[in-house]
Amino acid sequence: MTAINKVYARFTKQTSILPLVVFRIAFGILMCFSQLRFMYKGWIEACYTTPKFHFTYHYFHWVVPFDPPMMYIIVGGSALCAFLIAIGMFYRVAIFLFFITFTYLELVEKAWYLNHYYFVSLVAFLLLWIPAHRNYSIDALIYKKIRLHQVPLWTIKILQLQIAIVYIFGGIAKLKSDWLLAAQPLKIWLLARTDIPILGVLFHYSGTAYVFSWLAMLYDLSIPFLLWNKRYRLWAYSAVIVFHVLTYLLFNIGMFPWLMIASSLIFITPEEWKTIGEKLSISIKKIPVSTTTARYITHRSTLPIIAIYILFQITFPLRHMALTDTVLWTENGLRFSWHVMIREKNGVVAFRIVDHDTQKKFTVYPSQYLSIIQEKQMSFQPDMIWQFAHFLKEEYQEQGATNLSIYVDTKVALNGRASQTFLDPNIDILRITTIDEVYNHVLPMTDF
Repeated sequence: MTAINKVYARFTKQTSILPLVVFRIAFGILMCFSQLRFMYKGWIEACYTTPKFHFTYHYFHWVVPFDPPMMYIIVGGSALCAFLIAIGMFYRVAIFLFFITFTYLELVEKAWYLNHYYFVSLVAFLLLWIPAHRNYSIDALIYKKIRLHQVPLWTIKILQLQIAIVYIFGGIAKLKSDWLLAAQPLKIWLLARTDIPILGVLFHYSGTAYVFSWLAMLYDLSIPFLLWNKRYRLWAYSAVIVFHVLTYLLFNIGMFPWLMIASSLIFITPEEWKTIGEKLSISIKKIPVSTTTARYITHRSTLPIIAIYILFQITFPLRHMALTDTVLWTENGLRFSWHVMIREKNGVVAFRIVDHDTQKKFTVYPSQYLSIIQEKQMSFQPDMIWQFAHFLKEEYQEQGATNLSIYVDTKVALNGRASQTFLDPNIDILRITTIDEVYNHVLPMTDF
């Protein structure tokens, strides 16, 4: 009990609310821009309203898109909520609605899964329980009773741990022969960017890919610990900026680099913010802030709940180890495991349909029903192939065909390997009764 009490005392120790405020503002502004960008790029139509079929997540088949005007309202409302989060106005309502709308948008279409979308949902969920709005905010300006100058240390540490999990598991995912011994897929990606000024000439050499691969692995595994260390924090955050700006310039990975740059601000301490302000001739003391002595009381059940959450975040990304030996090939357990940018995978797929009543045989190509991104992602993901086969079954049953078999012809290439047959072409995929069973019919991967 003494050890437990010490842990409780350590993580409920009061510290300045400033890092939370900076995180809230940066997160809100970035998410507002991201959602507005989503609308501007026309991705609402491409992702939600144009496709005839949507790939849903296991247990979330009931999550479906609305008509185009409603989808614009949802995405626009999500952007508005993100802006309100940034300025700290109606914060509790805004963060709840942002979490709901953003997570809903993520669940509608599995083909658009990205690790940083999942990260945003997790951060929004955590911010539901954290008093990040109780100073330097419109709410605190209007409702003076809610003002806090200090918050418990756990409110900052939980966000730091969440970011550390992304980095560490991203580093663990790179401890594979493809990444370290073959420098794949960086060899492929860098050769495609030889037009980049200055650095481009280096990308002609395979040694550059090996250097980048090893440095990226070491960066992911070490950066959280360097950010936690006062002595190295300045250099570590500089490395965060350089690393993610470089990945943004070299690879088409959207908002992820800026999200990690903004999120990593949570590691900067109040004292360091004060020093930064002084060097920029901005005094933190000149910024209106309440010096109230009010304290945020942490309930005894809070830390055990946090421990359960962290335990889940540590174990869930490792589930693929119990499911498959070749996660990059089978995809079984790959989602939500922080395998960030470690595979270049392409495939082609066609569905051979046999109508046993009429003895007719014909081939269906997914492009008749799917968007380009849907077809690309489905071509090498067994659960999505299984879902689409059952969609085709329903389509043809509506036309009167009741006794069908569907076989799949697939060719997939992974990280520079030659294209090879992916799923067993002799298996009637309609006879596979569960979505998890389809992984058992993925053929073994050949080596380089």
